[in-house]
Amino acid sequence: MKKPLIFLLAVCCSVPAVAQDWKEALRNAASNIVDKATGGKATEALMVGDWEYASPGVKLGSDDLLADVGASALTGKMEAQLGTLYALAGIRAGACRFSFAADKSFTATFGSRMMQGTYEFAGESHDIVLHFATNSNYDLGTFSGKAYLSGTDLQLLFPATRLLKLVDALGRKLAAFNATAATVSALVGKFDDLWLGFEFKKE
Repeated sequence: MKKPLIFLLAVCCSVPAVAQDWKEALRNAASNIVDKATGGKATEALMVGDWEYASPGVKLGSDDLLADVGASALTGKMEAQLGTLYALAGIRAGACRFSFAADKSFTATFGSRMMQGTYEFAGESHDIVLHFATNSNYDLGTFSGKAYLSGTDLQLLFPATRLLKLVDALGRKLAAFNATAATVSALVGKFDDLWLGFEFKKE
């Protein structure tokens, strides 16, 4: 099990970092090895529990884009803008949590707003579907995305335009939110295969 990681470490240290630094790539590789060995069951089991929001998640789905240094610079800018947008919508460290239960129910907390629902997870493909229960103020419906373990962190990622609709529903009443949302939308328009979401740390 150690040889693939040692090899990856050597490769990552010998080429310039573009979309990810080598430490993140190494953590992802370790997670992927375990996932492949268990058919994705490791992620399904380990994601059960309480998770606190740590930072925005940004992923380019195309390998060609990942190799583009210019794309890497844009995603870095997007992470910064997305962090600002999230904060305006109440998504910030200490105020945003997801809790996943073994019975496939979940609770999401965004600032003072708490929402519940059920989820489906397909281990081999990492597909996750969140079914938000009907809420009198926020009717979020169903969100389909991806769930990954990155080392000990959890990533929830969704198609960019879908994720922005969720954030817009939480923060659209704020004037400052609208200006930042426009900036993020302009950046999103530069990519064809972009996933946005959240990075969580286990509580």
